[in-house]
Amino acid sequence: MFKVVQLVIHRNLHVLFVLSIVACLLVTPAKAGQNVDIVVKTILASQGPEFLDPRLSTLVEELRSVFRYSSYRLLSEDSTNLGMGETCQVSLPGKRILKVTPVQVAGDRVELQLVILKKKEEIFQTVVKLLNKSSLTVGGPEYEDGYLLFNISASF
Repeated sequence: MFKVVQLVIHRNLHVLFVLSIVACLLVTPAKAGQNVDIVVKTILASQGPEFLDPRLSTLVEELRSVFRYSSYRLLSEDSTNLGMGETCQVSLPGKRILKVTPVQVAGDRVELQLVILKKKEEIFQTVVKLLNKSSLTVGGPEYEDGYLLFNISASF
C-alpha cells in the first residue's frame, strides 16, 4: 500500500510540475517578438516670455496642468522601435544621455526603464508603465534659463 501511495504522490507532483510550467507560459507578460514604438520629445520649459512651440500643441493642456511655466519649446524629437530588453540612447542638452528600455508588455501597458546619464554617471533612474498609445511627461534637470522636460510615448 505504501508503494501505491508513493506512486500516486509522485504522479501528482509530476502533473503539478507540468501544469505550473504551462501556467507560467500562459502568463508570460511579453510576447515573443513584441516591439514598442517609442517617441521622446525633449522640451525646454521656462518662465521667460510666454511662448508655446506649435509642435507641442497636442501636449499644451497636459504641460500647463502639471507644470507652471510660461514657455515651452521643443528642442528635439527622437523616434525608435525597440524589442523587449533593447535600449535606445537619446542625446540630451547639457551632455546628458537618456536611455529608454522596454522591459515588458502586460495587457495594455508597457513597462519602460528610464535612465539619465551625465558624464557616464547615472543621475536618474525610474520605471514607468504606460498605456498603449499614451505618453508621460517627466520633469528633468535645469538647463539654460529653465528645465528640461521629457515627453515619452509608447505604442505597441
